Amino acid sequence: MSNGFLNSVGQLITDGLAAKFNVHLAYEPKLQSFHGEVLGLPMPGSPNNKRLKLSLAKTKNYMNLSGPSVQKTYEAKLRHTQTFHPRNRRVIIIHDSIDQAPMKISPRFGGSARGHNGVRSVIAALGTQDFYRIRIGIGMPPRGALEQYVLEKLSKEELEYWSPGGEGIERVWEAILKIIEDEAESE
Repeated sequence: MSNGFLNSVGQLITDGLAAKFNVHLAYEPKLQSFHGEVLGLPMPGSPNNKRLKLSLAKTKNYMNLSGPSVQKTYEAKLRHTQTFHPRNRRVIIIHDSIDQAPMKISPRFGGSARGHNGVRSVIAALGTQDFYRIRIGIGMPPRGALEQYVLEKLSKEELEYWSPGGEGIERVWEAILKIIEDEAESE
């Protein structure tokens, strides 16, 4: 379970998605991550009723060192699914963002780390910026050091919003479905 700090909102959301689909995230030491899969989800917009495999993972490492774990999980769980698209098109990283207001969701494909050390680590480990991100707003610190701000606890409202069954989990799932639909249309 997430520790409830601003910089762990992505892990809290991963826990919420796992709960939504009744998936146990088991620790896999070789991957340095907790991982679980959902099989047989209906593929959005699929005219021939294709089924979707959703792989959920969260790293055990500190955020700034998350890249190698993401890369190992990608190689073990997703690489073989990359049939039509360039590497990493099916990777979606969910992370905190000070550039967005609290509880705002901002999906995007590619681009720089924008100062986020965890994203920088993932880019370095994967060797590319070309993967999806769902940036979760935590707001900008009013004053003081950023490093201290991201280690503050989420507010009660934010915890409820991002917890299993919360509105935020549904909004993130909608963003993931939109990414999947857009990718399916480009195949």
